[in-house]
Formats: sequence, structure tokens, C-alpha cells
Amino acid sequence: MARILILDTATLQCSVALAEDGVVVAFREEREEGYVHAERLLPLIDDVMTEHGWTPRDLEAVAVSGGPGSFTGLRIGVSTAKGICHAQGIPLIALDTLQLLAIQGERLDPHATRRVAMVDARRMEVYAATFDAQHRCVGEVAPVVVEDGQDPWQGPAQFIGDGALKCAELCAGEGRTFVEAWPLARDGAAPAEAAFAAGEFVHLPSYEPNYVKAFKAGAPKDPLGLRTRVFSAWVWLLMFATMIGCSSCGETQQFIPYVPVNIDIDLNLPAYSTLNFPGEAIALNGGSRGLYVYRYTLDEFVVLDRHATFDIDLGCQVTLDNDNITLNDDSDCSASQWLMLDGSVMNGPATLPLHRYRTSLNGSILHIYN
Repeated sequence: MARILILDTATLQCSVALAEDGVVVAFREEREEGYVHAERLLPLIDDVMTEHGWTPRDLEAVAVSGGPGSFTGLRIGVSTAKGICHAQGIPLIALDTLQLLAIQGERLDPHATRRVAMVDARRMEVYAATFDAQHRCVGEVAPVVVEDGQDPWQGPAQFIGDGALKCAELCAGEGRTFVEAWPLARDGAAPAEAAFAAGEFVHLPSYEPNYVKAFKAGAPKDPLGLRTRVFSAWVWLLMFATMIGCSSCGETQQFIPYVPVNIDIDLNLPAYSTLNFPGEAIALNGGSRGLYVYRYTLDEFVVLDRHATFDIDLGCQVTLDNDNITLNDDSDCSASQWLMLDGSVMNGPATLPLHRYRTSLNGSILHIYN
């Protein structure tokens, strides 16, 4: 019997719910064309908690929809859940996003005995799993490419999710229905309560969402091949210089120009007050091309150099999107994307992560250094 905050940000739907003893007592849901979870998740949590008269101290656990789904969306939901759990000293419960869709499917049509939950994975690919009438998964969660003449599912079923409609024409058949839907936090009340009662909690520091598959770097946006030719010529020149000898042979090469960084900022000062909340970021001077400071959890920060890591000599600077998650360099550079949470590449042609600086937190003083 527990009071649980439930979060789902796996798709375009951003939803929050409060459950007590396995029953939903309040919820909020928003969906827009773009991902606005970084902007809207914390206000939705505040709204639903205020509406029901709960404070963070009333919570006994947080449950988060852990995938599959959008890489960025999942990271936002999980990092927010981790921050709340860490601050309140409460456990974290991971929910299956596809199971939430199966539970929603029962609410919409209680007569179906078999459900195929589908999350859109772009193009004609979906993340899918089959569930029985008791919401038990009867097969592995897998990315499935829906092609003409291919039907990996046999027999009648309710197909539900934001990937269902694009499969409707190819998978149509007797006893099959197709429902466009998005996973909702309120459908996680029962499984979250069951997990709490069974003590099925994830390890807070190491838990990662179920992405099912890793990101693939996109193709370079260079239709005439000019950038590729210039880069290849630069590589050949470098190889030639290496063959004829150089004075720095054997030295460790830097991804970006090395600049000493040794900065202290007081989070109590108004200029840095934004960083008092997980999921927020600010820009600072310093490093090679400037810094971004991101508060990942209550006690963990990510500081990245803004020097783009494709064609480093160009000195391109990355810019943080409004979602506070995606970093981009200019289209005149490479139009690559990196993840604010760890500097990793989201979309190429860049292949190197952004340079990350070390941090330590002592009270309200955040120390940033090489």
C-alpha cells in the first residue's frame, strides 16, 4: 500500500499521475507535435501534486515508464525520476512502456483477449510486444520492420500505440483492430503498486531505460560530397606529415584545443538560480568555445565544452535546443546533434562526443575543472 508518483515521457505524450494503493487519484497529460518534456514535466508534477495536496515527503516511491520509446524522452523521464528518488530517499520502479499501452487497450476494449502494443520507431519500424488478457508479455520486445507481405503476428488482436495506424493497411485481417494511442502514466498504477509490494525496485545509480536498440548516426548532410572530399584531403595530408616525421610523435592528441578550466560558481547567487532544478542548464564562458552546465540530478552535473567535434579546426560552436537535451552545431558546419546528458553523438556525421569537464559539489559551490 503506497503513494507513488508515476511518470511517462517515452513518446510525444508527457503524462504524470499520482496513485495511492494502486488507484489513480490525480493525473495530468499533454501532447504536442514536438518533444516538450524538458519544459513541461516538472510543471506537470507540481500541478498534480498541488491539486491533490501532496508534498514530495508524502511520496513512498516513483515509477517511471522505462521504454522502449524516444531516446530523448526516456532520458528526461528517468533523470527526473532519479532526482526525486535521490532527494526523498525513496525507491525507483521501472515500468514497461508497452505494458502501459496494453492496459490502456483493455480500458478501451475489454473484450480483446490479445493485444499487440506498438511504439513508433520511425519509418516503417515499430517497437512491439504481444500481451495476453492479463497484460503479461508473451514474447520478446523487439524492433519490427513492417513490410508488404510480412506479418509477424498471427490471428486476431488489438493493435494499439502510436505505431499501430501505420501498420493497419499491411496487417489488416479478421478480428484485428488498430487504435492510435500513447502510453499514459495513469495506466501504471496497478503494476507500480504490485512492484512496490514485491519490493521490485531498480538500482537507482545504475538504472538505464530500455532503448531496445542503440542510436545510429545519421548520414552526413553533404549532397555534393564537398565536405567529405575536404576531410579526406586533410586526413591524407595528416598521414603524409606523420610519415615524414613530426616533433610531437607519441603525444596524446586532444579532441579539442586544451584550455585550463578551474571555475567555482555559487548556486545560491541569482545568476545561477536556474541550476537549482534538475533538467535545467546555463551557458558559461570558459573552455575552448564556451561551456554548458546541466543539472542532471540533485547532486550530479554535466559540463560540456561547446566546441563541436566534427571538423574541429573549423571551431564550430554547439547550441542547446529549447528541450535542454539536444545540442546542435550550425548547418554550415555539420548539422550534427549531441546529447546534453553525456555529450554523446545523437546524429552524425560527427562521431566523437563533446568534451566533458569534471565537477564536484560542496554545499552550494559547484567546482568545474579539467
